[in-house]
Amino acid sequence: MGWDTPGPSSRTRRPLSGVDHASPAAEAARPRDRVAPVASDADLAVDAAVIVVVSAAIALRPESVALMTALVSTLILARMIAWTWVRRATGREVAGETLFVLLCTGLGGFNDWASVVHHRIYDYTVPHYVTWSTIPVWMLLFWGLILRTLATLARWRRLDPPIRPSDVVRIGRRCAHHPWLRVAALVALVLATRQTIYRFYADPWLSWLPFAGAAALYALVFGFDRHDRRLALAILVGGPLIEILYIQVGGLHRYHLGWLGGVPLWIALWWVVALVVWKDLSARILAVLGPARR
Repeated sequence: MGWDTPGPSSRTRRPLSGVDHASPAAEAARPRDRVAPVASDADLAVDAAVIVVVSAAIALRPESVALMTALVSTLILARMIAWTWVRRATGREVAGETLFVLLCTGLGGFNDWASVVHHRIYDYTVPHYVTWSTIPVWMLLFWGLILRTLATLARWRRLDPPIRPSDVVRIGRRCAHHPWLRVAALVALVLATRQTIYRFYADPWLSWLPFAGAAALYALVFGFDRHDRRLALAILVGGPLIEILYIQVGGLHRYHLGWLGGVPLWIALWWVVALVVWKDLSARILAVLGPARR
């Protein structure tokens, strides 16, 4: 890892270790590389269709535990079959995708469980019928589909995603290029914002100010490029609208300080921070799980 201070002479310096631009000799020595695949229109259509179907069911019959559990479970299998067909995927690709969906389910479900059951920052208002959680099991499963769809959106070709995530971390005028430093800093940013909301979810100011600060800090430390702006705009509009549907029509859950049709301001800001972080982390994970490419 190296540090660089922007200035007139920086253009003539040797590239820092960790920078994506390698010499021809280095490229020849590394004939196979892994990058996250770009999502096609068909890829996004598959994932978006699953979200639409579950959202319609939430609006109509969220109180039916058996129906919702069967529906979400069936859609997970149907989604995997459709994804395999659209991608013409076999072998390692299918195994990698299965692992990624399981990871999405674990991350999304655990985050929801910690927020609802452990810290009680919001509540589900539909039947759950399990003793260890006030969250319906089908909702925990649905989180896997949500995170997978957001990863697909972040790699959607029409949003012009980068070939690979940036490794840049800025501290003032100094700039480092190192993937693990960036990953650690991104994870720390998410953990810090989660800890603040666990403590201040009922405060009219402190519930959302840390998330606004986290968004500003992200822009300062990691940059906020055109792709980030496109994702932020999409989720800033779409995220709260979907939650309003779930709250006002389906009666799925209830927040404190639900100023925006039942949605608190911190959630709208959290969607932005979470998506730009997940864009980076999910691309790295998909690159590791996917097949190597020439």
